[in-house]
Amino acid sequence: MVHAGGGGAGSSGRTDLPRVAGLANIPLTPETQRDQERRIRREIANSNERRRMQSINAGFQSLKTLIPHTDGEKLSKAAILQQTAEYIFSLEQEKTRLLQQNTQLKRFIQELSGSSPKRRRAEDKDEGIGSPDIWEDEKAEDLRREMIELRQQLDKERSVRMMLEEQVRSLEAHMYPEKLKVIAQQVQLQQQQEQVRLLHQEKLEREQQQQQLRTQLLPHHGPPPAPTHHPTVIVPAPQPPPSHHVNVVTMGPSSVINSVSTSRQNLDTIVQAIQHIEGTQEQEEQEQEEQRRAVIVKPPVRACPGAPASDTASDSEASDSDAMDQSKEDPAGDGDLP
Repeated sequence: MVHAGGGGAGSSGRTDLPRVAGLANIPLTPETQRDQERRIRREIANSNERRRMQSINAGFQSLKTLIPHTDGEKLSKAAILQQTAEYIFSLEQEKTRLLQQNTQLKRFIQELSGSSPKRRRAEDKDEGIGSPDIWEDEKAEDLRREMIELRQQLDKERSVRMMLEEQVRSLEAHMYPEKLKVIAQQVQLQQQQEQVRLLHQEKLEREQQQQQLRTQLLPHHGPPPAPTHHPTVIVPAPQPPPSHHVNVVTMGPSSVINSVSTSRQNLDTIVQAIQHIEGTQEQEEQEQEEQRRAVIVKPPVRACPGAPASDTASDSEASDSDAMDQSKEDPAGDGDLP
């Protein structure tokens, strides 16, 4: 047990051996035996503690020799530990700075080593030693390398552009239904406005043409001539002119596209009907004139001097009213056209 303690404890243990041996020869009671064992354990623990403290002191002395300090300066263990930590931190910073400096120096050496062959070739060429073929080969190699780098950049930009175009197409495809709907509504509105404008313009043209025709027809329906001093002639009342009806077909909304051609056809039909009415009226006037010439002349009768004139006037007024009604019905029918 004594030898297990180490160097410092060995010397003290050897000095205590005669005492221990002497005590061993003395007969021991249980109490003295317990005291002896307790004393031996205490001495072993003390020797171990002394060895531990000696090793700690030796370590602090080693740290004190490593850290920078003035000679003869007394430092406590806490001060030695603090200065050691600061010294380690400063050493780490110095190491980082040296590594960066080393990297910069290596880069500078690589740049110098990379440009030195060209410089040597230029100097050799100036001195007439270098070969022009080798110089041309080097230039071609440099150009080839630059072309490869540019091609790589171009491929990269092309891939990015294709990706962006694909995104734009996907967004347009997503937004296309709404855009198509808006465009269709705009086109439909423009078509409706154009159709309304054309119909209004055609209606104005028809009204102008009808007004012109009406002004041309009015002189043919003048008042009958005033009675003269000729003998009274009894003329039978002419039959009312046959009514001419113009059938106007009302077109549905689906035929709006052909509204221009349909309106022109309706206008031609109206003009033909008016011309037919004018021809019929002229024929009736000719027949009336022939009947006047072929009448039987009778003695004048004073009882009914105004009857023929009133009958003729009423007939002419009836024909005029029929013509005006027919001309009024035609634009009304045309107004129903789409």
